[in-house]
Amino acid sequence: MEKRIIKRYEYELNETIREDAEVSIFIARRHERIYSFREYHSADAYISDIAKYKRLQKAGINVPKLIANDREDRILIFERFTEETALSVMAKRELPELYFQQIFNIYRFCRFSKIDIDYMPENFILKGTTLYYIGDDTYEADVKHNLENFGLRYWVYSREAMDHLQSKGYTVDSKRLLSEEETNKRIVLLSVTYW
Repeated sequence: MEKRIIKRYEYELNETIREDAEVSIFIARRHERIYSFREYHSADAYISDIAKYKRLQKAGINVPKLIANDREDRILIFERFTEETALSVMAKRELPELYFQQIFNIYRFCRFSKIDIDYMPENFILKGTTLYYIGDDTYEADVKHNLENFGLRYWVYSREAMDHLQSKGYTVDSKRLLSEEETNKRIVLLSVTYW
């Protein structure tokens, strides 16, 4: 276990999550709390991630809070949540309506800000009654990849969602699979209700 001092606070790096030419991401601990500790090897990647974070915050999208920013060493430390992702919840049971209310609120913020995010359910967690976007991607608004025309199909137990769950290593329940007609009805009902 490596220990690092950032802005006078000591972080214990416990586990490597990702390591590539641009960034190394670790799970870090400080006083029994866990964090996402990102050490950038590329100045461009560091600047890009800060810009994405600011853009998401400006749009009003709940994201894990930036705890520390060390420009000199190119380190970002974010809060890290232990709650399950929407995808792991969906693998076990139907998603509660609160998820859908929140995802449409996020979608509304994205539309007003003329951006899109990665709407796949593994990029969201519900902490208390607040849905957080834990993904890293932001895009210019694109009708082909927005929530209504693309992402929502993965939030109901459609054929696409079942295939996606399988690709992520989850056990699927074919009894829960919605037909194409049921999937479309559910998507329309959700859109009418929450949009």
